[in-house]
Amino acid sequence: MKKHLAILLLLVQVGVPAMAQSSNEAAHSILPADGIIQYLPKDTSAAASPAILSTNKLQFTPQVNFFFLPEGTLNYKEAGLAVDTGHLNFYLRGDFGAKLSLPKNVDMVFSLQSYGVYTRSLGPLDPNLKLYEGYVDLKKLDRNGRLSLRFGRMSLGKYGSEILVGDDDFTRGRSFESVRLRYKRKRVTSDLMWVQLYQPAPAAADFEWNHPIFLATFNTFNVSRALNFDANLPFIIDQYNSGLRTTVFMPDVRAFGQLGNFRYSAEFILQTGTAKGILNENITGTVNAYATELSAGYTSTDGKLSAQLAYYRASGDDNPGDTELKSYNVLWQNEHRRFGFIDAFKGSNVQATTLHLDWKLGRLVSTGIHGVFARVLESKDRSAGVATLGSLNELATTSKSIGMGGDWYLNYYYNHNLNFQFSTSAFKAGEYFTAVNGVDKTMIRMYLMMALRI
Repeated sequence: MKKHLAILLLLVQVGVPAMAQSSNEAAHSILPADGIIQYLPKDTSAAASPAILSTNKLQFTPQVNFFFLPEGTLNYKEAGLAVDTGHLNFYLRGDFGAKLSLPKNVDMVFSLQSYGVYTRSLGPLDPNLKLYEGYVDLKKLDRNGRLSLRFGRMSLGKYGSEILVGDDDFTRGRSFESVRLRYKRKRVTSDLMWVQLYQPAPAAADFEWNHPIFLATFNTFNVSRALNFDANLPFIIDQYNSGLRTTVFMPDVRAFGQLGNFRYSAEFILQTGTAKGILNENITGTVNAYATELSAGYTSTDGKLSAQLAYYRASGDDNPGDTELKSYNVLWQNEHRRFGFIDAFKGSNVQATTLHLDWKLGRLVSTGIHGVFARVLESKDRSAGVATLGSLNELATTSKSIGMGGDWYLNYYYNHNLNFQFSTSAFKAGEYFTAVNGVDKTMIRMYLMMALRI
């Protein structure tokens, strides 16, 4: 721990003085991209990291990101985990890499990641340095410069409202062996994607790993400022889900746009497919699940005040003992954006209403609140939004209330290379949450994040 803190202080001492803050510099966020704020400020004039080696044919550009996050909790129960007794945790994440730009629009990118969680109760976890990204980006493959190809290990980024594919920068981030072919015009962007996944096999199997495949096409059509569409078709082959092997189509449609100071979004995704037993292929079943989200927002003319109201609903399973899977598969959903940083429940078998307010206090400072009220749809769904542990056969309540919670945050965009965020989250457990998790007190989570880019 002392070693990491010494490195942190050295980076700040060396990096910050060199990052002179201009008196008229616009706010620019380098905070994690999976936060509750949908539209973090970006200064489009911000210069990219300068190349330290540049010739007529080569450019070498270092890329370093660092997140330091001390956190305090009280009565905290993260979805799927036991009640946290550590009360004080430290998250350290560093991405260390570079981009090598070659002739003829070829970039080679690599990034190593160090991620550690330190708690009073568990001690240090996973402090190793691992490959996060390593890919080749071939740009302007056609005569008009509209076609590009990226392949290797890479972050998938985000698509649409991140109801299925979103970022996870708050902790480790997500990266996979994948290939992405992109065609981009002024009003149309189309991606074809192949992603290799890995899942551990059951103990009774004669193999260690399962290898699902994620195939998808993501398409955005920009008709006008007022009307735009996403039309996506992900397809997962041979993914383990609820004790079965599933092959699932996921057609996804979304309409979104802006009308004056108002914005809107409406999205629906269907998951339909087949299932069979992992060890006994004579067991067969089906997949029939869905999720939908409606949102409306307003931003003042001067951009200082923003508000958004949203309703989210994802199916649950009314009979988890059969082979008809009805629970929505969240896959890589950005749940922070919907439910805040409390992380008490996930995005399947849940309906939730959220309200978000953001206020820019000054040129480089903003604050806001994010509130959520949530209920489960099916009481005995084992993949419920609260990610329950143990048996649900004997519930002590007929209530379906997960609870209500809220976040308050304060962001300081010191400059383009250094940001700070202070956040406090509170969650009041509902009767259902208490019955299946045993937490009947208000859960609290507080943290102070420093994001540094060199």
